[in-house]
Amino acid sequence: MVSHVRLENQQNYRQQVCLSCMTGLYGCRWKRYRRSTEPTTVIEKTFLLITIIAFAFMAMWLYYWIIAENSADDFNWFMWTTTNSWFHWFTLVFTLTIIAFIYTTFLVLLAIAHCITGQQLHLYIVHKVTIIILLCACIAFCITLTELWPEEWDLLFISLQVTAPILQIMGVVILTFLTWPLAGIWWKSTSSTAFRWVTFIAYSCLLLFVYLCPLAFLTPCMLGHNSLPKRPLIMTHKGAPMLAPENTELSFQKAASYNIYGFESDVRISLDGIPFLMHDSTLERTTNVHKVFPNRTKHSAESFTFEELQQLDAGSWFLQKNPFYTAKRMSKAEKQQIKNQTIPSLTKLMQVAKHYNNKSVIFDLFMPPSGHPYRGNFTEQTVSFIKASGIQEHQIWWLSDFKRDWVLKNAPDFEQTATTSMAPKDFKRFQIVHMNAEYSQVTDQDIQDFKKINISTNIYTVNKPWLYSLYWCIGVKSVTSGACQVLQSVEAPIWHTTPQIWRIIWILEDCVSLICVVLIFVFQRYRETHSQRCAWSLPSVCIL
Repeated sequence: MVSHVRLENQQNYRQQVCLSCMTGLYGCRWKRYRRSTEPTTVIEKTFLLITIIAFAFMAMWLYYWIIAENSADDFNWFMWTTTNSWFHWFTLVFTLTIIAFIYTTFLVLLAIAHCITGQQLHLYIVHKVTIIILLCACIAFCITLTELWPEEWDLLFISLQVTAPILQIMGVVILTFLTWPLAGIWWKSTSSTAFRWVTFIAYSCLLLFVYLCPLAFLTPCMLGHNSLPKRPLIMTHKGAPMLAPENTELSFQKAASYNIYGFESDVRISLDGIPFLMHDSTLERTTNVHKVFPNRTKHSAESFTFEELQQLDAGSWFLQKNPFYTAKRMSKAEKQQIKNQTIPSLTKLMQVAKHYNNKSVIFDLFMPPSGHPYRGNFTEQTVSFIKASGIQEHQIWWLSDFKRDWVLKNAPDFEQTATTSMAPKDFKRFQIVHMNAEYSQVTDQDIQDFKKINISTNIYTVNKPWLYSLYWCIGVKSVTSGACQVLQSVEAPIWHTTPQIWRIIWILEDCVSLICVVLIFVFQRYRETHSQRCAWSLPSVCIL
């Protein structure tokens, strides 16, 4: 008899430990006397709402950064130009977002547990301050990115063409599971009837929205049988920048080993008139100019002669900064090869393109700064070097708008390539055959319209399989990518199906979810009624 009572006391203690952890972690109410089953105050209900809003914001930001990983290198480069300090900024922000999302999720789950167990909500002051800080930081970050990096919001909406069906399925599953605690709380609630019905209607509207949102889906990944377009060709962005220093001979050689279609680069003119490869306007980020020419670190790249450029180390920075976390896995021989890289000329790029089965070449041509001796004829200088290299003219996708008429006359076989800034009326005049556009600059319909007038579209910069899959389904001819080694392994779009199959999946999951929701409400009603009857019968049992 004594041992039985002792066992019951141990079981009650263990149950209290769980309850203490729940109330302690949420409201720092670790002691039993500090807990309460009294109705939650208006202030605490308000902070619960703020916590849920913060959780929603963090979920959105987590999705944002998952999608923005396609442009992680652009974000790091943008932060470098802003702070003049190279760091893995994207990784830092992404990690902080994950931590904040886990934190807000944990608080929301604890709040739900409080409601299920009938405990009074009391959010600890530290949590309140943290949640408000997170919410304010999210809003500030949202405004800042809208001003400074608006194209990423376009990518966010573009991504929904791939992820919307998956998110809809996840939403249905989550809401169905949440029905269990919400139904229990709803039946147990002592709030006014009006408030309970408002809550029920709000939840039902949310559920109905998630059920029916596929009616608004417009995704190119839903194709009929045998309707999948040809696989997009891959133009490498600055070579293979994840495997070797960008815009170096080694980078383009590594890219060529992945059977890509062509090279994309950036061309500037040296002080003595030689076109060379360099993305940035200065040499500071990707060379050791601070050691060789310490007084010219901030000078424009075009202010150096090509002989001076050849004195710079264009590879060691890749090993030191490890921008893509790939340098540490390299062998000593590979690291030594990287250290030997210099700034290549445009002629060297042409030679690499010819050597590897005549790859196509597209590049941004930058106008030299004011006072440069070749500022007035840099286009002619560039074309003369291309023709002298011996590369076939049709391999060049000419992108620059400077003196395009002259280029058409003197290099008629260059494949004229436009950007979205060109007026449609000029397409025929300049014999445009390719459109080079960022993903934020063209719509699916634009791509189809270009195709109707025999203009193929090249989309940049596509680094993730999901984005590559999307443009595969849309039907673009090619994409520019800094991750050719990743995209080359994509043998089919990661997600595509026929409209008929998707319709079956959608209707079936909605029906199953609706049945489960109804059964959960009925069962929770029965459970609450049964518990009340037991409670009413206990006094009579005790009297007997």
